[in-house]
Amino acid sequence: MKPAIVKLQYLDAAGKAQIYNALQSGKIIAYPTDTIYGLGVDAYNSQGIDKLFSLKGRDSNKPVSILYSNVSAVLADFQNLNEYQQRAVRSLMPGKVTLLLPTPSKKHFPDIFIQESYIGVRVVDLPALNNLMDGYPHPISTTSINPAGLPPAKNVQEILDYFGAELAVIIDNGKADSTRSSTVIKLYDDSWEILREGAVSQLQIEISLSKNMRL
Repeated sequence: MKPAIVKLQYLDAAGKAQIYNALQSGKIIAYPTDTIYGLGVDAYNSQGIDKLFSLKGRDSNKPVSILYSNVSAVLADFQNLNEYQQRAVRSLMPGKVTLLLPTPSKKHFPDIFIQESYIGVRVVDLPALNNLMDGYPHPISTTSINPAGLPPAKNVQEILDYFGAELAVIIDNGKADSTRSSTVIKLYDDSWEILREGAVSQLQIEISLSKNMRL
């Protein structure tokens, strides 16, 4: 069965309800970001998480990241962050980065998102998507749309070619603006490290941080 395809810029109440219902039911959606398209399931729906890992053929020891609709929601869930880390989050998001944040003890994330006591978090620079996800009660997964070992899908046709029959909804925003994934940055107590180069350079990160904090 083919997935429903909806245009991000023309989403109405019925389209939003279709997306929210799919997520609540443990189904997988495809959605645009400020880099490449992503696969999303409710971060707290075990059925959806299992489907996602099965679909991608991904090792469960390799966690995926979590997408939030805004920075305030991130800081609300990660109240364990110190002042340095909070300022870094505010400086770098929304943007084309994934921040690896220390797992909070008082927030019970599924183990599948945790690796060595850190969780990858994104807030994308795509207001229409953020507004959509702001209406959903939970964060969702974010991972590239490709079987393990193949290049990420850049448009709806490539998404259909890879996983069409397995998706409930595809949110179309045209061809992906970027062919590069987000830059992955690990935040320590008072420093940071790039673990994966991507759409944002080290120099751009340094400039963003220098505006708000001492490096």
